[in-house]
Amino acid sequence: MMSFTGSTRAGTAVTQDAAPSVKRVTLELGGKSPNLIFADCDLETRVTQSVAECMFNTGQSCDAPTRLLVERSCYDEVVEIAQRAAEQTRVDDPELEGDHLGPLFDQIQFDRVKVFYSGGY
Repeated sequence: MMSFTGSTRAGTAVTQDAAPSVKRVTLELGGKSPNLIFADCDLETRVTQSVAECMFNTGQSCDAPTRLLVERSCYDEVVEIAQRAAEQTRVDDPELEGDHLGPLFDQIQFDRVKVFYSGGY
């Protein structure tokens, strides 16, 4: 049995390596965990917290909730709240004291985040 948590590319390699010996494989290929947003919740609190949870660990956690699945009736309001919350997130030098995010791990991760936030996913 092989168990792996990580990227899709690495998960493919693990699966291929396990195939010749017919090992069972369990993969958690991280991300895209949803937050469900319904119109009857406290939208300001829930959406703001959802954005913060997504950005925890600079958004590089395999279980980062990187999607909001939103009830249609409150969609426009949720978009406004999420945009405001994202814009208020500070990015700065990780060696500085304070409440802010540090840089992304590498160029590949930066490109993924850039595509995600530009609506490419």
